[in-house]
Amino acid sequence: MYDKVSIFAERALIGADCTTIANYLDTANDVTDRQTGECRIYGSLQGLKVSIYPNGVYIVGSLPKFLHCGSNIYPIRRSQTAEAIEAISDLLHFSIECADVTGLEVGANFVLKYEPLRYLSRLGEMPYLKRFQLEATSLYYKGIGRKQPKVFNLYDKIADAKAKGMEIPPGFEDANLLRYEMRLKGRLTKQLKCGEVKAANLSQPTFYRAIVKRWQDAYFSISKTYLNQSDMSQIKTPKGAFDCLVARLLAQSEENTIASFFEELKQRGVFTHRSDFTRLRKMIAEVSSKNGQILPDELIKELDDEVKNVGAFL
Repeated sequence: MYDKVSIFAERALIGADCTTIANYLDTANDVTDRQTGECRIYGSLQGLKVSIYPNGVYIVGSLPKFLHCGSNIYPIRRSQTAEAIEAISDLLHFSIECADVTGLEVGANFVLKYEPLRYLSRLGEMPYLKRFQLEATSLYYKGIGRKQPKVFNLYDKIADAKAKGMEIPPGFEDANLLRYEMRLKGRLTKQLKCGEVKAANLSQPTFYRAIVKRWQDAYFSISKTYLNQSDMSQIKTPKGAFDCLVARLLAQSEENTIASFFEELKQRGVFTHRSDFTRLRKMIAEVSSKNGQILPDELIKELDDEVKNVGAFL
């Protein structure tokens, strides 16, 4: 599940002059700040980026690529995360277990029946985040502004790998491979509501389960497109028939219809309290997802099952 991680080890953890770490890197270049005279060293270690400062060392990179010679198509298990942390510690000659994790990407690849863009087109809005789809093969959910503490991305993994010139493992060349990622950056303790996030925490069962659940919950919060097919046997009252009709109309509407309606409400100042928008959103969600009234789309059901299965064997 883990992919790219950002780790910072304070100088006290290293137990020696930070610059000695440069002796263990594959490549290393010195950069001196002309104003302060401070020396920084930037290098690499088996695909990881290592930045050495007087106060500590930053390590950034993909754990699957580190273990699998440059490929993250094959995910790593929780136990392999511990192996990766131990291997990095051995190569740098100091333990990074107590180093702070400042950024974390969690993701999984799904081999699907159809091409990924067909699944992406069925995914609508996510609460509190904006939907961005600048190209057909990649979909983002993120906030507005330069700082993005959390970003969710679903994209065609094979198309992305080809565009980046990455080697595709045998058997995956023509696969319908969809990747779903959760990217967390900065203030992880606040985002994850925990006391600390150290490198050693990544392989702990409780922490790992919490991360996977957050990743799953975010996916299931996305509104989905449903078929215009109703299970009429579930309708018992006029209210039930009305809800079914509204749900069908919502399913037929364009993906940005609801978002545009909310934006118009804001511009016209219809509601003065944010809680009113929250209540309206819940009402729409309740009608849109009446169990047994709107049959789920085949592709969405397939994708839902894939996301659920990730948490089945933790």
